[in-house]
Amino acid sequence: MANYQVSIDDIRIFAFHGLYPEERILGNWYTLDVVVESETQPAFSDDIANTIDYSQIYAICKQLMAEPVDLLETVAEAIAQKIKSELTEEVAVLVQISKENPPMGVSAGRSTVVYRLD
Repeated sequence: MANYQVSIDDIRIFAFHGLYPEERILGNWYTLDVVVESETQPAFSDDIANTIDYSQIYAICKQLMAEPVDLLETVAEAIAQKIKSELTEEVAVLVQISKENPPMGVSAGRSTVVYRLD
């Protein structure tokens, strides 16, 4: 059985997610890592139609990160579901989202959510 992965790493997007009103006003930087895995071996022919297009994955991330939600879990699940629904083959999707400087009383660090959809 073949296994094929495409990933995009360290995508930085400014967005307005969060439970607290100031997060929705001030916004924050988020970093995303997305891995899309298929058990179908693509026919590599130097044609984008024969592979998983990572620009399509990025467009989905950008679109859904622009829609504010309370929890990172919500946006991670939405990204994974949209990627899975838009691809024509059966895939597993892993989405990792980190929020820089989350509101936890210290001006450093990040919080991270990882969601996998098989």
